[in-house]
Amino acid sequence: MKPTSKGRFLFVFMLAAAMMLSACTGGGNEADGSKGSSSEKGNASGNKKVSISMFDRGQVSSDEGTYEENRWVKWIREQSGIDVKMVPVPRNEAQSTLNVMIASNQAPDLIWEFDRTYIGRLVSQGVVQPIDEYIEQYSTSYKKYLEENPELKAHLTFDDGKMYAVATKRPITAVANHGMWIRQDWLDEIGMEKPKTLDELIQVAQAFKEHYPDSTPIVGPTTADIYAGLNAAMSTQWYLEDGQMKYGATLDRFRDAIALEKQLFDLGLVDKEYFTDSNNQRANQLWTTDKAGIWMFQWGSGQVDLMMKDLLTNVPDAEPVPLESVETVNGKHGLYQEAIPHIYVAFNKDMKDPETAVKYLDWIVDQGWFTLMNGEEGVHYTKSGDTVKRMDTDKYNKEVLYANEYAVLKQMEVKPEDLIEQAADDELSQRLATLSAEALETALKNEFRRDIPYQPNFDEINEIRSTLDTFIRETRATTVTQGEKYTADWAIEEIRKEWTRLGGPEAEKIAQQWYEDNKANF
Repeated sequence: MKPTSKGRFLFVFMLAAAMMLSACTGGGNEADGSKGSSSEKGNASGNKKVSISMFDRGQVSSDEGTYEENRWVKWIREQSGIDVKMVPVPRNEAQSTLNVMIASNQAPDLIWEFDRTYIGRLVSQGVVQPIDEYIEQYSTSYKKYLEENPELKAHLTFDDGKMYAVATKRPITAVANHGMWIRQDWLDEIGMEKPKTLDELIQVAQAFKEHYPDSTPIVGPTTADIYAGLNAAMSTQWYLEDGQMKYGATLDRFRDAIALEKQLFDLGLVDKEYFTDSNNQRANQLWTTDKAGIWMFQWGSGQVDLMMKDLLTNVPDAEPVPLESVETVNGKHGLYQEAIPHIYVAFNKDMKDPETAVKYLDWIVDQGWFTLMNGEEGVHYTKSGDTVKRMDTDKYNKEVLYANEYAVLKQMEVKPEDLIEQAADDELSQRLATLSAEALETALKNEFRRDIPYQPNFDEINEIRSTLDTFIRETRATTVTQGEKYTADWAIEEIRKEWTRLGGPEAEKIAQQWYEDNKANF
């Protein structure tokens, strides 16, 4: 008998959960010794309580405190009137960490992710609960927001027709995701133009290697996804091929992405150790110390600004500029861009006080997000009309940037030129903002191929992915690093065989039926 996804989930994570529990006292909530979800109807002082997950990106300096306790958490509690408990999870291990918390009854009341598929798995496993009635009964601000943005509803509704998450629309600064950067000064030195095709990109990288022999021409933590995006074959995304739903990892185009990855490795144009550079420190160091000519990362963000600042501080004459998508044998496609919803916030089924959770989210979407994104007026920014202008970039990065993690719902509308207007007036901040604005326009110039607005959620593919994703990573690593014996053709055949072994053909039938049933709503 085939195990249910819930059974599979518990089986996979109970050992890890047991290890976590052994480190806790009393087997209950780490902060207060209670068991299960940490929310209660009220505490001794009469305050409402709610707990919420958030991503730990390592951005809180020691003198600011921790992600759990700092000036902004204190401010949130004071302004919202709710005793909020922040539950950090490492960004690069967020889902696995949350899974352990869920299996051990340690999960917070509100669980969020950028990944709709992950929330869908929690729906299938019975971890989170429908929220339609809560929004209708308790909400004012978010209910109004959803009425004004009805296109969000389909993304928040799952297979049983009920809503399981809240989300706000992404500003274009969050729609744009992946990007490429290139050293214009290096191009000028070797007398070459920005590459427009894949062949030209490789030629430029080879010229960089010849002219700067100590360099690693191409670095960055998103290289594999960028290769896939250029070929319109993201390994975890479904595509419509002649009206038929096909999984990206099984397509010929994904083979082409692996072939590109292997070619660049064999030519010595990428870091030989990038498969083990799990925290991206090596890639970032190569870029910021004048040892790399092409950086595959994001179009921009606080972290990108920090990396660019480090580069320009170390190499004042450096001229990093955004690089547009290049054309491949599969056409010209934009790099990865996000879907309309920003962050999916779901409600733990064990939550004791959904009313307080809704009130907290209403406060965030109505007013709390603005301060968490911008800081304190007169200290971190000045305002003229609707324009918010940063006063000191370094001060903002240290004292406010990490608070962005708490703004899980926000009503932001951003134009590229706003980035320049909002930046501090010093020369470096203006230069970085100008680069970010140009990079944003570049990242959005070519449309990312997204055949369906959101990915289907069903147990069969969720179970397959738990094994297939790891298999793909291992197969890519073998193909890329282990010499000519392992080709991209070998890799795609191995992936297809594993896909079939795991039940992929049946998943395709289910995905096709899902598409036929839902396409009228797209």
